[in-house]
Amino acid sequence: MAVDALTIVRAVYVAAYAAIFVIDLRSRRIPNVFTYPLLAIVPVARPGSLGLVPLDQVLTASAVAALFFFFSFRGWMGMGDVKLAVLIALAEPPPVAIAALWLAFAGGAVSGVILIAARRAGPRTALPFGPFLALAGTAAALTPELVGAYSPFAVLWR
Repeated sequence: MAVDALTIVRAVYVAAYAAIFVIDLRSRRIPNVFTYPLLAIVPVARPGSLGLVPLDQVLTASAVAALFFFFSFRGWMGMGDVKLAVLIALAEPPPVAIAALWLAFAGGAVSGVILIAARRAGPRTALPFGPFLALAGTAAALTPELVGAYSPFAVLWR
């Protein structure tokens, strides 16, 4: 059974997402040692890409960077979350990236509501967002067709 390059790249992403999940949950930090190398391999990770990222992915990643940087500037999330969100936006086609980021926000919101209802957290309690981004990135890497099907913008890319 032959393993293609895309499978290897996706395995690297999933392994990094697993490490990020655990590290951010414990320390509330996403180390650059994970995000920078992954951002560097995105352009060469696609078979036949010639080292270029498609323009729609660059535009999506730029919009994600602006939005998440605003959140970071307001103190609502850290720069590690910004870099991880940009990684997801660059690594996946726009419908998949948008759906994955939506899943991360939905997962964070649901867990926050559950923690508040259980009186384990208050409305101002800071929760690490990296684990939700890591789970969403893993879902996007392993099942891009399934995740992309839930994107509100999927019809634009068909």
